[in-house]
Amino acid sequence: MKLTKKKIMALIGLPFSILGVSRISVTTFFFFYIIVYFRFPMSILVQDPFSETSMYLVFLYLILFSGYFTGSNMACDYVAKRILDKGITNVRIYIFCLISLAFNTVCSAFLSYGICDIQEMNGLQNSAVELFYIQLVMFILISNVSMVRSCGIILKQKNDENLEMAQQLKGESEKAMKAQLNMLKLQLDPHFMFNSLGTLSGIIEEDPRKASEFTVRLAHIYKYIVAHISDDTVSLNESLRFIRDYCHHIEMRYTGNFVFTIDAGICHSDDEKILPLSLQLLVENAVKHNQHSEEHPLAIHIYRDGDYVCVANAFVPYPEESPSAFSSSGIGIKNLFDRYKLLTAFVPIVLQSEKTYMVKVPIIMMRQHQVLP
Repeated sequence: MKLTKKKIMALIGLPFSILGVSRISVTTFFFFYIIVYFRFPMSILVQDPFSETSMYLVFLYLILFSGYFTGSNMACDYVAKRILDKGITNVRIYIFCLISLAFNTVCSAFLSYGICDIQEMNGLQNSAVELFYIQLVMFILISNVSMVRSCGIILKQKNDENLEMAQQLKGESEKAMKAQLNMLKLQLDPHFMFNSLGTLSGIIEEDPRKASEFTVRLAHIYKYIVAHISDDTVSLNESLRFIRDYCHHIEMRYTGNFVFTIDAGICHSDDEKILPLSLQLLVENAVKHNQHSEEHPLAIHIYRDGDYVCVANAFVPYPEESPSAFSSSGIGIKNLFDRYKLLTAFVPIVLQSEKTYMVKVPIIMMRQHQVLP
C-alpha cells in the first residue's frame, strides 16, 4: 500500500494549496519576527542608527526565511512521497536526513548572518554575535521540523508495510499448514478402509452370516469417521465411546483373540479433547502388528496418566519369516504425530520395552488449543 499525495497531506495536516502556503508563510513570518527580536523589542525602534532601510532588510530576511521554511516543507513532502513510491530502504532514509540537515543548516546560517550583519551595521555590535548563534540554533531546529515530520511519515509507512508483510506471511503459513493438515486427514479415510476391507474378506471366507453383521457395524463406524474426519479435535468422551464400539468391531473379527480393558473415569471434563481417530489408530496398530490367538490373547489397556490417554499392549511382534507378518507403511502413527505437531504444542510419547508397547496421547484443553483459521 502506497501513500498518495492526498494521504500524505492528510497525515501532515497541511493543505497543499496556494491558500495553505500563504497562511504558512504569514504565520511563520510573525512567529520568527517575535522570536528574533523578543530581546530587543524597543531598541530596534528607538535607536537612531537603525535606519528604515535596515528595518526593511530585516523584514525581507524574515520573509525569505518564511518562504524557505514553507518551501522546505513542500520539498520534504515531495521527497517523502518519492521515497514511498520507489520503496523504503534505510539507506534512502539516511541520505534524505543528511541532505536535509546540511541544506537547512546552510540556509539557516545564511539568513542568521544576514540579519546580524544588518544589526552590526547599525551599531549593535556587542549583541550581534550572541544573537547570531541564538538565531542560528533556532532556525536550524525549526527548519528541520519538516524533515523530522517527513521521516516520521516514511517510518510509519515502513512499519505498516512490515506489519502487512508479516500478516501476509502468517496467512500463507497458516494456509500451508491447513493444506498439510487436510492431506493428513485424507490419509485416514483410505487407511481405515484398506484395513477393514482386508478384515471383511477374511470373515466372508469363514462365516458369511457373520460378515453381514460385520458390514453393518463397519458402516456404523465409517459413518462416525466421515462425520468427524474434518474436525480438528473431538471430545475425549466421544472418542472413548467410539473406541468401545471399535473394540467390539475387532472382537467380532477375532473372537477371543483380544482382551480390551478401558478404565472408567478417563475423561475429567467436557473441555478435554483429542485429535480424531487417535485411539482407533493406536488400537488398530496393536492389532495389526502383534501376535494374537485364542490361546494367547493380546491384552490392550486404555487408561489415563496425568494429561495423557495411554494405549498399552503386550509387545509380541510377528517373526519376520511369519506369513502373518505385515510390512508396515507407518502411515497411522506418523499421521498422528504430524497432526499433533501442526495443531498443538504437544506430541504423543512412545514407550517401548521388550514386553510392552505404549503410546501416550496428549489431552488438549480447549483453552490451550488454537484451531487454525
